[in-house]
Amino acid sequence: MFAVVFAVGAGGLGLWLGNGRRPKADYRIVSIAVSSSGRWIAAGTRTGAVTILDRDNPGSVRRIGAHSGELNDLRFSPDERLLAVANRNLSVYSVEGSLVQRALRSDGRNYGSVRFSPDARRLLTITGSATIELLNAESGKLQLKICCSTIYGETAFSPDGALIITAGHWPAVWNATSGKLIRRLTSDREFQTLRPIEFDPVHTWVLMGSQDSRIYAWNLRTGQRTATARGQSGYVDSIAVLEGSPWIAYSSAGGPVRLWNPENGIERLLGPKTTSNLVAGAQPYSLFIGTDTGLVEQWNIAEEKRSLKYDLR
Repeated sequence: MFAVVFAVGAGGLGLWLGNGRRPKADYRIVSIAVSSSGRWIAAGTRTGAVTILDRDNPGSVRRIGAHSGELNDLRFSPDERLLAVANRNLSVYSVEGSLVQRALRSDGRNYGSVRFSPDARRLLTITGSATIELLNAESGKLQLKICCSTIYGETAFSPDGALIITAGHWPAVWNATSGKLIRRLTSDREFQTLRPIEFDPVHTWVLMGSQDSRIYAWNLRTGQRTATARGQSGYVDSIAVLEGSPWIAYSSAGGPVRLWNPENGIERLLGPKTTSNLVAGAQPYSLFIGTDTGLVEQWNIAEEKRSLKYDLR
């Protein structure tokens, strides 16, 4: 058995093993974001360190230090100018130039999922005190507050920005201007929490993944449930609707990627395991995943193979 000791040097406090070796660094990626054109890729570890890659300039890698606790979420604005980072606090960074930070919240309340409105002027988030808050993306000023949800459940704008969709124990649809409840998507409070939210524009569906291992689909206009995936072993922690394909990808953290075709009910395993959320690429059949070795991998679903990988260590 190795003894664990601490050493202090020029770099600060460090952890060493009794045999003189540093322990293996934790490169496990827990959150990734890809901008709308695919130019920017951001990836963060559980400790909160975030790396940003500009694919238009190979070798251009910039980093945001881990200084605000565990990372909860990353999201690029639709115009690709900003990256929102949610952890104990909530910040946005200008990705062009020198990564200028604008701290919207520095109160340690713990912020969950973060989403930009389609016009990039508003930010939607969930706090550790279970409130859903709509903020001005420039100033951080509170515009709307909705009660209540769990920080584990996500919240999102509808594709046109007119609605707010919330997951949690009792999924719902709200007016994004007034905050008025429009409808609940289940008849009663669910025992199992629903977490990820995605939209299928072909079917006009809102999709949510549940702790009961399934994906549920509702018609966004009527609120009627229309389809259900068979399920996997483990929570559904992430969903991605793949561009130009009939497939919807989903996974649990640390588990394999599953594919679901709601048109015919076919489900299959893609193969790779992901430690992060899933992100659909701008190209047809494209899917991004994060790994426990610090890689972001891009997969072609049609060919069932990895097409590119990015080392963000």
